[in-house]
Amino acid sequence: MNIIQRLIPVSNTATRPGLALVPKFITIHETDNTGTGADAAAHARLQQRGNDRAASWHLQIDDHEIIQSIPFDEVAWAAGDGRNGPGNRTSIHIEMCVNADANYEQMVSKTVEVVQYLMSRYSISIDHIVPHKHWTGKNCPRNLLPRWDGFIKRCQGLGTKDGWVQNDAQWFFYKNSSKQTGWVKVKSKWYFLDANGVMQTGWVKDENKWYFLDSNGVMQSGWVKVKDKWYYLARDGAMVTGWVKYKSKWYFLKENGEMAIGWIKDKDKWYYLDPDGSMVSGKQTISGKAYTFGKDGALIEEEVPAAGGYTGDDSGGNGEGDPPAGDTSGKGDGSSTGGDNTPSDGENTSNNQDGPAS
Repeated sequence: MNIIQRLIPVSNTATRPGLALVPKFITIHETDNTGTGADAAAHARLQQRGNDRAASWHLQIDDHEIIQSIPFDEVAWAAGDGRNGPGNRTSIHIEMCVNADANYEQMVSKTVEVVQYLMSRYSISIDHIVPHKHWTGKNCPRNLLPRWDGFIKRCQGLGTKDGWVQNDAQWFFYKNSSKQTGWVKVKSKWYFLDANGVMQTGWVKDENKWYFLDSNGVMQSGWVKVKDKWYYLARDGAMVTGWVKYKSKWYFLKENGEMAIGWIKDKDKWYYLDPDGSMVSGKQTISGKAYTFGKDGALIEEEVPAAGGYTGDDSGGNGEGDPPAGDTSGKGDGSSTGGDNTPSDGENTSNNQDGPAS
């Protein structure tokens, strides 16, 4: 939730009197202005330049913005119950915009979120969330009054449907009517929600590990191809670096997680990886030259490859800095994660669990 501050100048004492307020109520209004463009920004401008009427309010909310005009610890003239009336002197006032070119339901949802925030911040009880009508009998907020009970339940967190909720182009997940953050598991699939609860896609770094989430937000594992580069993600979704053994073949993932091909140097030893990324062993002919590699894949001939191969910083291996050793089990099983470099940006174009094509 983002509250934009566009405060009325302190010099405009007619609408920003500067009187101290200790909030005990939250009062809900509607602007009653259905004109196109009569959104939060328009009402904030009205307040900033000086309202012709001696009227003001703390917040204006539309379907995409929340704008503050008066600090929450100062009085606004909104209740219509007089200079010393309890509505003016004890309440924060929220104007909901009803312009015809906006989404009323999205605006109400934003208002619910703001009310919940203010209730928590100022320890305001649910019975102190009131309509403008509470103070003067005015039929306001006109559109919300017939469904006021439902609005209050939503402010209590009782009317929010659990599960996925879309707001604009963003997705949120609720559990027990509470917006979730971090990792959530839904129908056996993992998703990551940022500090604001927004579902993430693409590369995400959490606790120094990289994860890849597809366009639907689902955490991936196994081989994934991103912008024509292959990466390997462990069973827990963490990006692997160094050596990994997959279906009896060894592969090497660079510090940024990208699968290496061709010549690489690791722990002062040379290895060669076929175009599909798999490590070779035994006698091989590469670019017209004969080479011999040990069972562990290390070059054992005195001949060395031409310059240009990938050279690691001795941080390769299976997470312990070791190159692969024969068919020893337990090494390079995808448990190695990390790397300080950000993976390439891009969308997942494949989740090929069988690995790169040969």
